[in-house]
Amino acid sequence: MGVRGGDGGEEQDAEFGTVASWTADAVAALGDEYAIVAGCRGSGDPALLDWLARSCALSPSVGMVDVGAGVGGASAWAAEKYGVRPVLVEPMEDACRAERRIFGRTAICASGDRLPFGDRVFDVAWCVGVLCTVHDKFALLREIRRVLRPGGSLGMLVLVAEPGLHSELPRGNEFPDLDELRDLLAQTGFDVRELIEAAGGTEPAEWPRQAQRVDELLAKLHGDDPRWQEAEEQSGKLAHLLETRQLTRRLVHAVKA
Repeated sequence: MGVRGGDGGEEQDAEFGTVASWTADAVAALGDEYAIVAGCRGSGDPALLDWLARSCALSPSVGMVDVGAGVGGASAWAAEKYGVRPVLVEPMEDACRAERRIFGRTAICASGDRLPFGDRVFDVAWCVGVLCTVHDKFALLREIRRVLRPGGSLGMLVLVAEPGLHSELPRGNEFPDLDELRDLLAQTGFDVRELIEAAGGTEPAEWPRQAQRVDELLAKLHGDDPRWQEAEEQSGKLAHLLETRQLTRRLVHAVKA
């Protein structure tokens, strides 16, 4: 959050801004049944989100903030499955507008390292697929801790650098290794309850099919646009790093110490 990544520049603007607007157009064309899948592009699947939801004990009575919500797919899934009413925070204006179009909810356009809330407001904070896009990770986590109530839960999906990481990284991403992640959480006042590697291939059968239809429509409409090509190139680099296990996806449940 804050500034997304270290030096992502136009590449990050395309991924989190322009493509977000195009995604809203795709959902409008394909139908509401594609909304959550489209909104979760790059931010996990139902099994991973369910792990976070159960670890953080989501329920209708829980006050939750989603920091770096993107276009709101993860929060919409949590609201549908667990009845929670999350507050969404996202720094990219295009993504906030797309979230409103897709899900009819209002996302607060604000930086994750300067959250517009008082102290000890929320029971749960989610930060899904965001940490690697942030340069000042310490500031982000300290700010999340500030707005959590004592004993509040932090749920995260984090892309972690493995030993031997050598391939070219997607621009604007800075991946912590596992020791760095643990140190960051400890230094910012969190006690880690669980930190596990996320299993792959856990989506329900319709999830990848719907995701493919969204991608095909976006490519058909915008494939000649340099911004789409740049976003796809960055996504391809990330997919390669995951496939070759130079990066792994880690699920984190931590509580405010």
